Amino acid sequence: MNAISRPSSLERHPGSGSEILLIVSTALRSALARVESDLRATAWQDGLDLLAVVAGLKPVCAIGHDGRNEGWAEALRAAAVRAGWPAIDAAPWDPEPPVELLPDWYLMATARRRANRQVLCICADDAAARDAVTLSTKGRVGAAEEAALLGYPRCCVAEQHSRTLDIEELVAQTAERAANGDAGRMTRMIEAGAAPLPRSRRDWDRYSDAVAITPAANTSVNMCSACAVDRPRPAPGG
Repeated sequence: MNAISRPSSLERHPGSGSEILLIVSTALRSALARVESDLRATAWQDGLDLLAVVAGLKPVCAIGHDGRNEGWAEALRAAAVRAGWPAIDAAPWDPEPPVELLPDWYLMATARRRANRQVLCICADDAAARDAVTLSTKGRVGAAEEAALLGYPRCCVAEQHSRTLDIEELVAQTAERAANGDAGRMTRMIEAGAAPLPRSRRDWDRYSDAVAITPAANTSVNMCSACAVDRPRPAPGG
């Protein structure tokens, strides 16, 4: 894990920035035609994130890959490496919770689950690649450091972290109830990625509020409430 894929010459593509963008975007359009139709919108969003790295707009793009989109992830890796950008496979990370928000058994179970998953991180340079490895190694990260790495407004990432932690707290509580407090059973549920459904109206309302997101156009980030109102630019301090 964390091995850096590079072109054999260790040099960036010699063309101009616009030429490199054209080369990469052409490769991505060709690869997109081979992606299953229901995955294409998400896949192209990953492609736009890669182009943002190539254009110097962000340090890293992080792309989840599993059985269904493995070919697309490899196409992104090939396009990036051809243009001279480091690409690494790393364990994903989750938001860092406030002290005592999530129980220890849940934190340990999610850490084991992350260890069995990977994201492809395509990086602007070696420093960005090292930062991606640092966040991956930490496992639980703050909004400011994730926003800096992925080039997203801090205000939007902070709100997304808050929403994610609300869901995680609810999942931990629901799993504990579903397992009747059996530590082994509830741990296995979380390690397997199971998310028990809320049972009460109050919990359903909590869940609905947490997942009521506003995706930002042409990026992989969800807008915070302030940016969703003022769409042309991030909220002050974002």
